Amino acid sequence: MEIKAIREMIEEPILTDDGEVVIATLKEGETADLTPCDDGTIGVEIENDEENKVLTVKIKGEVFTTYTYSDALPKPYMGKIYTKTGESFTRCDLETKEHPHQRSVFFGVGDINGHDLWNEKGENKGRQTHQRFKKISSGTEYGDIVEENIWFTSEGEKLIDEERSFRFYNQSSRCRYIDAEIKFTATYCDIEFGDTKEAGPLGIRMADELNAKDGNGKIKNSYGAKGEKEAWGKSAVFCEYGNDKYKVAVFDNENNERYPTAWHIRDYGLFAANNLFFKGGLKIKKGESLVYKYRICFADADVDMTDRFIIYNVGVK
Repeated sequence: MEIKAIREMIEEPILTDDGEVVIATLKEGETADLTPCDDGTIGVEIENDEENKVLTVKIKGEVFTTYTYSDALPKPYMGKIYTKTGESFTRCDLETKEHPHQRSVFFGVGDINGHDLWNEKGENKGRQTHQRFKKISSGTEYGDIVEENIWFTSEGEKLIDEERSFRFYNQSSRCRYIDAEIKFTATYCDIEFGDTKEAGPLGIRMADELNAKDGNGKIKNSYGAKGEKEAWGKSAVFCEYGNDKYKVAVFDNENNERYPTAWHIRDYGLFAANNLFFKGGLKIKKGESLVYKYRICFADADVDMTDRFIIYNVGVK
């Protein structure tokens, strides 16, 4: 049986020096002979609308999400992440007055040398400014985005260089991954990340229907803690957040600093990995870099996240 014929069973391809390792789901006693094939089908297609500064990510021909990199807003962000029924896992409301900076999937830190690059209104607010895409690629099994940004102070001075990467896999709508990586480089000066609650660096804003305040959402971490009261501020290798239809899980990578991360996770819908507030700030010397990696999983409510976490830390370093 060719890979194309059983693609619905494939969790993800893991690239090695010798080829690919495929993790597939089979029934007990079922076997499959896999023959790698590339018939030219684009499983993940990423289109760049340069005029409107928006990327569109399609999986199997259907829109999965968008990515806006326009300077009209203080930072780039990922748009709504669509479910198989056309609903959204995340909130991306440009008109809201309640935490307007929390747009779907985003990066931010509220205290970098005293400058705020998490919030967007008030004093001392910096900007994350798109410079260029190093890579935009579509493919049979996955597609990649690699972007270079500069984070500026409120006075318009260069503060820190940042490179972010996203990988989207050609998977069933039942369970889809985005692998996200952000690399900070202290090009211009020594950097201090303060012990701020307003940080991730990864932040996700759940759709109202999936949060624990306005919807019927539930919070749970990898150690069994439930709800904001038990999970907020606690370290865990992953957390999940969702209702009886859909959920989002974020997996911390074992190579991230002070692994496993603490979680800034709120009933109203914020879902962020944050060591800085709960474990203290950190410094990056001029010329050095700091890398964070995460896997974000968008899935049906009954998908077991423990198995997905094991796959992640075996296959992605």
